[in-house]
Amino acid sequence: MNRKTFPQKVIVALIGSLLATSSMAGPKNRAAKEESIGLGSGAAIGAIAGGPVGLILGAAFGGWIGDRFHHERSERRSADERAAEASAHAGSLATLLAATERTVVAKDAELVTQRIEHRRDLQDALSVEVFFRTEESGLGGPTEERLAKLAALVEPMEGAVIRLDGYADVRGTETFNTTLSTARAEAVRDALIRGGMPADRVIVTAVGESGSTAPEQDTDGMALDRRVEMNVVDVETGRVADVGTN
Repeated sequence: MNRKTFPQKVIVALIGSLLATSSMAGPKNRAAKEESIGLGSGAAIGAIAGGPVGLILGAAFGGWIGDRFHHERSERRSADERAAEASAHAGSLATLLAATERTVVAKDAELVTQRIEHRRDLQDALSVEVFFRTEESGLGGPTEERLAKLAALVEPMEGAVIRLDGYADVRGTETFNTTLSTARAEAVRDALIRGGMPADRVIVTAVGESGSTAPEQDTDGMALDRRVEMNVVDVETGRVADVGTN
């Protein structure tokens, strides 16, 4: 056999065998396919360059190249998959963050609205007016309801107390008017307690006739002196709100 034709026949046979094998390789044999291609290419180059010895060395080198190529492709594919997953995760987090921010904004707006409504209700409740008849200290049904509403509003306010100052007009003795003003303030206090206000957060003070402004001849003016002044006070920071209860 011609020595020059021997390597060529070997090369042709080897390449043909490798190509046939690689053409039948499925996805699971992709690494073997790439290694076989490298092996065949290396063998062919080695045979052309150095005969049978070159063929063996070239085949070994080609196999190494094919295996390296496969690993690099696998790592690149894995890196691409991780990058895609990270991008999808970042997109999900961004969507979640945007939804959370919208929820926070909505809750803030809701809290502002609630505070405004609470203040309006408190001011409305504090506009209670109780008119006492001469020498009387009883409360009517509508007044009881308004005081119960006030108690429900103030009770949740930590540190807030209600101060009640009872007054009387100038008619009668000083002792009688002091006792009467105390009874009027206590009637308001009892209504607040029935409405849910803790007793230790309601302070009663009797002012009596010393706070009256109308002379005995002024009947209408004396009606305004028969009153209980009500103040909602924060024990730490001072007055929160106040109103006169007549």
